[in-house]
Amino acid sequence: MINICKGTKDILPKDSYKWDIVRDQARLLAKKYNLKEISTPVFESTDLFVRSDGESSDIVNKEMYTFLDKGGRSITLKPEGTAGVVRSYIENGFGNDILPVKLYYITPCYRYEKPQAGRLREHHQFGVEIFGANSLASDIEVLSIAIDFYRSFGIDPLVRLNFLGCDECKSNYKQVLKNFVEPHLPQMCDDCHVRFQTNPLRLLDCKSTVCQDILKNAPSITDNLCDNCKHKFNDIIKMLTSLNIKYELDTKLVRGLDYYTDLVFEFWDSDLSLGKNALGGGGRYDKLVSELGGKPTPVIGFGIGIERLLGYLEAKNIELKDETRVDVYVASNTEDENYVIRFVNSLRKKGFNVDSDLLNRSLKSQFKYADKIKAKYVLVIGDDEINENKISIKNMETGEQIKIWSNDVAEYLKQNV
Repeated sequence: MINICKGTKDILPKDSYKWDIVRDQARLLAKKYNLKEISTPVFESTDLFVRSDGESSDIVNKEMYTFLDKGGRSITLKPEGTAGVVRSYIENGFGNDILPVKLYYITPCYRYEKPQAGRLREHHQFGVEIFGANSLASDIEVLSIAIDFYRSFGIDPLVRLNFLGCDECKSNYKQVLKNFVEPHLPQMCDDCHVRFQTNPLRLLDCKSTVCQDILKNAPSITDNLCDNCKHKFNDIIKMLTSLNIKYELDTKLVRGLDYYTDLVFEFWDSDLSLGKNALGGGGRYDKLVSELGGKPTPVIGFGIGIERLLGYLEAKNIELKDETRVDVYVASNTEDENYVIRFVNSLRKKGFNVDSDLLNRSLKSQFKYADKIKAKYVLVIGDDEINENKISIKNMETGEQIKIWSNDVAEYLKQNV
């Protein structure tokens, strides 16, 4: 027997309705905020992710699924959604349209990492990107979209945020951080030795407990911001407070990708018994469009892992109810299959959700099946019904059973389903 690949998961029929609920809610929210859907290929040129996500990021160094295609080109399965959307924005000339350009996507992503709860090698993201706006309103709108999404499932997340500042702030802080870390470098992990040289901000993202213990006393980036950046960050904080959005400053938060600038954030729950993993996150990447060859364009967005969300809801005993049901099950007790097939098709054409027997089961077994699939009504077609031009209808909730003219069935169902 061939088994499923490690780090992947089948979406089984018993769970697929949950995915429908999440996707439908994402699309409903997108409509409210006037976001347009975009879909990009599952694979892209490897160079796209190296240039956008950063050579020093763990995703590029350790987690990408990269291979040579038959033409000798280096191809990578996308590890996150933003880079492909930015590539499409540039390639299709979105910047020539009316700004801002407000997009969302629901996409699979691939990362070769250790599988654990909420982390799979194939996972799915709901993401939002707003191009062309660098304002307090755009920052708050993106945060609000994510918070509204979580609240629609009964979650009131804590926003952990940090402010990386402008280019000058980041440059100055990198040197401050290096000055602090250098005396401790011999005790730190090999990855941090590389980060120290290539991208010092990545030091704050190290998962080693030894490095974390050293860095807990590191200088804060928010204490090294210029006056303009301090003002921008304070405005965001004030607005979050006025909107009653729970937040917490996390001066070690830099996110796992090198393209972030300015504001960065993650969404958390206060119940750490469910694991120390963010439910989602994002931030600004105002340099990314120009770094990939487009005109300088501010961008802000977020990504939310759907598997992680569903796992969190299950852990919190938040039930997603399956509202889908079969309106009608047509049980047949006749040899006249043509009549039954035509009748079933006529009901479907009139908009009803209909199932019927495909296995030539007994009438008793068909009723058991109808009960199992939670059909609201069972219509029985036998030889007597065909000869009388009538149909027997049973309400599976009340047990009430009637027989009516065949031509009246659709109207009866329309009034009662």
